Amino acid sequence: MPRFSAPATLLALISAACFLMLGTALLLQHGFAWEPCTLCIQIRLWLLCAGVLSLVLLVLGAAGLRWLSLPFWLGLLAASGIAVYDNSHLVLLETGVLESFSCSPFPFYSFYLPLHEYLPGVFQSAGVCGQNDYQWFGVPFTAWTMAGVLGLFALVLSAAWRSLRPAR
Repeated sequence: MPRFSAPATLLALISAACFLMLGTALLLQHGFAWEPCTLCIQIRLWLLCAGVLSLVLLVLGAAGLRWLSLPFWLGLLAASGIAVYDNSHLVLLETGVLESFSCSPFPFYSFYLPLHEYLPGVFQSAGVCGQNDYQWFGVPFTAWTMAGVLGLFALVLSAAWRSLRPAR
């Protein structure tokens, strides 16, 4: 009987969490006219990468190709960790610890992979970093996303530990 903490279960939960956070961001953008900033868009990209990588790891595990999984685990750890980093940067901008000019108007990938041209409804930023008027239940939206990406990172660490440790 599979346990809740089995790597496959955690990977499915990671994937669901990534796509749920992405879906929520798109709903708020298109349904409630919340405009994302550049860092918000970058966080979306990292969530998309983490969701896809967790699905790839699920398929590799199901196919018995665990030996191929290490690069994908490293990518999943990096994507979820950079999402935390970018969200931390955003929180520091909003609280005034960092100056808002430290946020570029262009996502880091825009010159090499112009996702904002291919999928503008998902990857086009229109907001200004550090100027968040959006709240949910009186809490700034960036605090909610910070909780979400921190929880995601904790799940990724747990799943990676359970999957990559030597069998006893």
